[in-house]
Parts: sequence; C-alpha cells; structure tokens
Amino acid sequence: MNFCSDILIVGGGVIGLALALELKWRGATVTVLTRDFKQAATLAAAGMLAPHAEAIPDSPMRELCGRSRSLYSQWCTKLEQLTGVATGYLPCGILAPVYEDAAASQSDVGNWLDKQAIHLYQPGLGADVIGGWWYPEDGQVDNRALAQALRLAAQESGIDLREGVTVEAIEQQNRRVCSVRTSVGEFQADQYVLATGAWSNQLLPVPVYPKKGQMLSVQIPVNPHQPLPLQRVLYGPDTYLVPRRDGRLLIGATSEDVGWQSDNTPAGIHTLLSRAIRLYPSLQDWSIRECWWGFRPATPDECPILGVSPCENLTLATGHYRNGILLAPVTAQLLADWMETQTPDPLLDHFRYDRFYHQSSSNLMISSPLTPVSPQNISVTEPAISDPLIIAGRTFHSRLMTGTGKYSTIEQMQQGIAASGSQIVTVAVRRVQTKAPGHEGLAEALDWTKIWMLPNTAGCKTAEEAVRVARLGREMAKLLGQEDNNFVKLEVIPDPKYLLPDPIGTLEAAEKLVKEGFAVLPYINADPMLAKRLEEVGCVTVMPLGSPIGSGQGIKTAANIQIIIEEAGIPVVVDAGIGSPSEAAQAMEMGADAILVNSAIALAKNPVAMGKAMGMATEAGRLAFLAGRIPIKSYASASSPLTGTIS
Repeated sequence: MNFCSDILIVGGGVIGLALALELKWRGATVTVLTRDFKQAATLAAAGMLAPHAEAIPDSPMRELCGRSRSLYSQWCTKLEQLTGVATGYLPCGILAPVYEDAAASQSDVGNWLDKQAIHLYQPGLGADVIGGWWYPEDGQVDNRALAQALRLAAQESGIDLREGVTVEAIEQQNRRVCSVRTSVGEFQADQYVLATGAWSNQLLPVPVYPKKGQMLSVQIPVNPHQPLPLQRVLYGPDTYLVPRRDGRLLIGATSEDVGWQSDNTPAGIHTLLSRAIRLYPSLQDWSIRECWWGFRPATPDECPILGVSPCENLTLATGHYRNGILLAPVTAQLLADWMETQTPDPLLDHFRYDRFYHQSSSNLMISSPLTPVSPQNISVTEPAISDPLIIAGRTFHSRLMTGTGKYSTIEQMQQGIAASGSQIVTVAVRRVQTKAPGHEGLAEALDWTKIWMLPNTAGCKTAEEAVRVARLGREMAKLLGQEDNNFVKLEVIPDPKYLLPDPIGTLEAAEKLVKEGFAVLPYINADPMLAKRLEEVGCVTVMPLGSPIGSGQGIKTAANIQIIIEEAGIPVVVDAGIGSPSEAAQAMEMGADAILVNSAIALAKNPVAMGKAMGMATEAGRLAFLAGRIPIKSYASASSPLTGTIS
C-alpha cells in the first residue's frame, strides 16, 4: 500500500500538473499518477489562448476563460524562472478572417477590419477573405514547451510523479474514496483529484467522452534576412493556423465524434489542407513536417466539470474540451482554493458535475427535447392483493423489470417503459459510457427519482471486466441521484453466438462484488446447482434464462426453473427469451418472483401497447400463482353438480 499524506492526483496532463504545482506551492504533499505522459491531450493541442477568437458567448464560461488568460503571463514567468524552459507564451493577438460579411455582428472585444484593411494587415490571405476581426488580447503558448516546463517543475518541486501507472478503479465506501487501485498496487491519500481528461468516464460515470482532433504542421520557408511571411495566428472558419518562432506552422483541427478511433486519416488530412489553403494559399507549396492526433475531453455543453463530486474527498478537474491549455492556470487556482478552504468560488457553481442531471443546478444545463417519464405517468390497475417484491431490503410493487436497448427511438423507450409499469430498469453501463446507438441521452431521458436503476455488465467477457464495469455502474447511479444504489445485474458472457453466460466467471465475479457491498443479481443458465451456490455466496436474486437472449423462444427451461424456484430462498427472476405476454404470465404462474423483458417490448410493432400488455400479464400471472390453480385431472368434471336437478 502506498500512502500519500495529502493529495493524490490521477492524470498527468496540463490540468493535473498545473493543479499539482499550485497545491505543492501552498505546502501540500502531492502524488501524480499518469499512465502515459505522451497520451495527454496537452501534446496534441495548438496552444491558442483564444476566448475572444473562439467567440465564446457572454457566460460563466467566457468569464472563466478570460480570468485564466489574465493569469497566463505571471504563471508562465514563474514556470520559466523555476525550470529555465521557455514556454513560448506570446500575447500576440489573433486575427480571425471571414469569408462573408460579418461586420454587422458587432464585437465588444474585437476590432473589425474590412477587406482592404485585412489584406494590408496580413498579406497572402486567400481571395475569399472579405474582412475579419482583430482580437488584441488573445495569444498563444507553445503547448509542448509548456508541458515540458510543467513536468520539469513538478519534479524539481518535489512532487511524486509516478509514470507508467494505470489506474484500474477508484474504491469508495460511505461516499468517500478510500483508495485507488492501480497496476502497481493501491494508493491512499487524504484527498483525491480526477484529472484524466477524455479517459475520465473509464473510472467514474461522468459525462465526458473523447472527441478526436487531427492536426498537421508545415515548414514555413525561412530566410535569415527576412521575417517569416506569416507571423500572426489566423483563426479562420473551421480552421486555424498557428505559426511558431522556429518556422513551424500548425494547422488544426478536425473535430470527430468517432470514439477511440486513433491515427491520422487521408480524409482528415485532406480536410485540414483544403481549409488551410483556402485561408492562406501559399502554404500549399510548403513541406509537410508532421501529422498527429489527440482526444479532447468533451462534455455535452462543451464546458469543463470542476469541483465537487459524489465523494466528499474527491475533486473533479476534467472535461475541458478544446480549452485545456487556456484553462490550466484558473483551474489550478480555483480548485486549490476549494480544496484548501472547502469554500468554492461562486464561479465553480456553474461547472458542477450534476448540472447535467438537475435542471435547477445551473444556467449551463442543456435543454433536452426528451421529457423524463416514469411508470407513474400511466394508469396501471393496482393488484387486488398486497404482494410487494422485495430485493435486498428494497420494496417494489411491479414485478416486471424492463430494459432500455433496441428501441428505435428514445421516445419509444420512454413510453414503452412507462406503459409497462416497471419500477426497475436495467441499463448497460458500457453502452451509456460510449454513447452507443440508441443510448445517447439515456441518462437524462428517464426520471430516476421514480425508477430504480439496475446497472448491468453487458458486454463483459471475463469476471475481471464485469467487476470493473459494476463499479462504474454504481458510480453512474450515484451521479443520477441514487446514492444508495448498490444493485448490479451481473452478466459474464464470452460466447458471441448464443450469448450464454459463463457459470465459472459469473460465480467468481459474484463473490468479489458481494464482498465489495454490491447487491448482485446474476444472469445465469437455468442451472439449479449454480443458483444455489450463488445464493450461498450472498447474491440477492438469481436470474435464470428462459431461452437465449432476444430469441423470443419462450420458456424452454421450465423444468429447471421450477427446481430453482422450489429450492431458492431469494427471489427468482426469469430473464431472457420471453416473447409474448402469455409467456410472461406462464413464468409468473410457475412461481417466479419477477421477470425481465426487453426485446419483446422494444422490437414489437407497437412497443407502448406491448409494454402495457407485458405489465398486465405479469400481474395476472402473479395473481394466478397466489390464487392457486385447480389440479390437472385426466377426466372431465362438470361445472354444475348433478344432484338437485329437475328431471
């Protein structure tokens, strides 16, 4: 066990290192864990300090950027004096050419230059440029030199910088981080910071996702007797050109929502060059020096996530998108103040993590066209008998669990779940994290104050994967307001064809998760012996399949499920294969405590009607089981007695 007496920062990019230095300068002992310094978005940036050129509207974000830019001169001077490394900071102003008349859109921070003026001010611009804005307060810094300076400053200041360390999980208990598990062992500290950029939601379910950007550089011809032909930063439509003192001209950048797809592509480079040549034609004859790419940490509103987290000793410093370099000084200052005094600057309130989940939390909340729905929005007849479903001490009145996948639209998913009356809805953690098709906006689409989330480990092939994803699922539930939700639907499925669960991997993962305090609902084959073993290790339900997932074959394992029901001391949930309401009723009449249905509702011609039908069938089947059916006989038995009849 490695113990850091004060602060542990996960992430060694510009944000993590800037905050580490600020905390160290204030007297804290700091450890920084970084997997690969070369992967940081810092090294893939252009280093523009351009809140005005980027036309950030008057908002808390603009205030944050402006405040950070004002800190840059003093901050870089301090770094340069400490390390002797020139950061390339230049308060040089930025020129923003346009291809159509934009003079009408007045700017309170820039100066408009008409066509004649801008071509005189910067010779060589493309013929399509008809004017532009001059932003004298913007500037640039050499991002690679800055990263080198930060790294060296951290080492010389006595910060414990651990490179080549992969953080595997953030372990929590009672809303506090108690340790960080890594590839080289566990680390503990009094306070923790998550600053892993685009990789943040691999450790916590924060709404940060990668947005790929490709860049390249060309060599400006250097004449020792003449100045460089292009010395000003050009921030044009859909492209920017950033000249460096050594003659490199940086050209950026694409913005691609392609997940973790790496490498430069011909299409990306072609796009960059065509836009750059239109803006400054002379560069078409210059030599290409380098091509590279990186992953920006994007958020739904393109603003960072700063400050408090669901854990009282964990601070968030992520989601800076395209402004990580610009925002490094102010992020370090504001978060160091917060961690030192626990009194946040009012500006931080606008960048809380929970602004995406509570409409009243800030004026940066994204307005969503989706209205959260819940089972309470639709009238479902109450059971005639008080017979709640109890799982891990929590009470539910509906015995139908539903899923969120395979619907053609989010709206159909909302309405289908509402019509079903389901109170437990399972969500694939990985698909929400990666914004898989059909899962965009899912977290905001349902009213989690009315519906209990059942995170599932779909897509996990091994016990280790399932345990890791289960931890992420628990954090996702916390972020959505269910802070005491420790439920997980455990799926370990290495079989890609029949999607049959791995009994050994499931048992292994269940044992680990139970020890970590999870309420485990394992998905299994209809194996009575495995069901009993899972009950013995502490699972709160067992979920045997009726037939393969999504097959709609109905209950093909009835005999084994019947044995499981008879032997179980915990709820039995029939999961997978149910294709019709009659099959749902059959499962409940057998004595199952609940059923889980997804495909049969989502892929029906009318998902809303099918959702309601499944809810009614589940209720009818349960009432039939409680009522007790008549014995099956091999002979007829008249409904009316023969005695007392009139002859």
